[in-house]
Amino acid sequence: MADEVTSVESPGDNPGDNRDPKEPSRERPPAKAWQILFGLLISGYLLALPGGLLPLWGYHLHPDYGVAGNYFLAVGAGIAGGGALAQRWAKRMTLERLLAAGSGLAALALGMIAFAAPPAETWYQALALVVAGLAAGIVNTAVLEGVSASYESNPASITLAGGIFFGAGSVLAALTMTQALEMALGESGPTRLMLITALLPAAAALSFLRLRMARTEVTEVTVDQSVRDLSSALAIMFALLLFFQFANEWLFAAWLPVFLIDRMGMSPSSAVSLLAVYWTALTVGRIVAARLLPLVRHGRMLGLSAFFALFGCSLIAFGSSVGVVVGLLLTGGGFSAIYPLAAERIASRFSYYHPGYFNGIFTFALMGGILSPFALGHVAMASGLSAVPVAAMIGSCAVFALVLLIWLGHKVSGH
Repeated sequence: MADEVTSVESPGDNPGDNRDPKEPSRERPPAKAWQILFGLLISGYLLALPGGLLPLWGYHLHPDYGVAGNYFLAVGAGIAGGGALAQRWAKRMTLERLLAAGSGLAALALGMIAFAAPPAETWYQALALVVAGLAAGIVNTAVLEGVSASYESNPASITLAGGIFFGAGSVLAALTMTQALEMALGESGPTRLMLITALLPAAAALSFLRLRMARTEVTEVTVDQSVRDLSSALAIMFALLLFFQFANEWLFAAWLPVFLIDRMGMSPSSAVSLLAVYWTALTVGRIVAARLLPLVRHGRMLGLSAFFALFGCSLIAFGSSVGVVVGLLLTGGGFSAIYPLAAERIASRFSYYHPGYFNGIFTFALMGGILSPFALGHVAMASGLSAVPVAAMIGSCAVFALVLLIWLGHKVSGH
């Protein structure tokens, strides 16, 4: 992994850099990649919260799954809006200020969520999640552009490192919600805990302001070149693979606690603690995948990952409580390597790099992760929560089929 993001522009060439050339911050060294990727920890924390918020807000007792599903749509609307705002703001401010703004908005979102437990109105809960999505969208955009130079030199390692930071934030969110549910008998315990967690992104915002994140030069591409790359059948299959993969990951993350409470009689805190196990399996799996990248053929790793994920979903659907734990480990481990490996192959299929384009690919994949729990909430209103593992199994089959099609496409094309 490249340790530093280097600048290819002179100070006056960047239209979004409004700093005085004599400003002392110019003397600071460029930010290292891991310092920028830390922003994904905040994004992962925000986007993993709804899975624990559903039982905290009582949706295991009053199963209005359609309303619960709408919360994920609210997050998705926030992500889309945050990405659009970030693209506009990036033209008028530096990347470190954009990242700090997203982190400050994350602190505001967590402060709002602290007061969103019942008897708060549904509209207020949805509004708090829209703000969380806005913050995540801004942070993601700033991070992906900030690490663009490092990504060009080593896409697989940077993507895996980003996944590790994102997964660590998700694990932290699940552990926080487990503690909040254990404190739920108190009148203000969860509120105080959530307010304390808001200090993390607030402190990060101040730290980000001390960084110097340089923009890389954007390679100009012709319309014909863009159309040729984007119209590739393999490129479309890669994008669909990421969409379904994120859909699978977040479907589990969103509905697993409520499913375990409803179908296996677990306590809310125990169910959310198993959500932390799932996120840990995802994160550790990405670390293992990074070690295996030089040793195992990437196509074979993609196929094995999809198979393990499918088998793990089957254990969760039909297994005992022990089978659920094993199934979560297999599912999380299976899911872990698919996104970074697919993203690396997408990069190898294109003749240019543009951070905005890859931000679009990431956002498209992330929207799959948002829309699937939204749709499943409305399906569960009619068929019950048994649809959760069944939907994940169907999604895993789709991922497995796309992996095979991509592998065959590479064989036919000779790449």
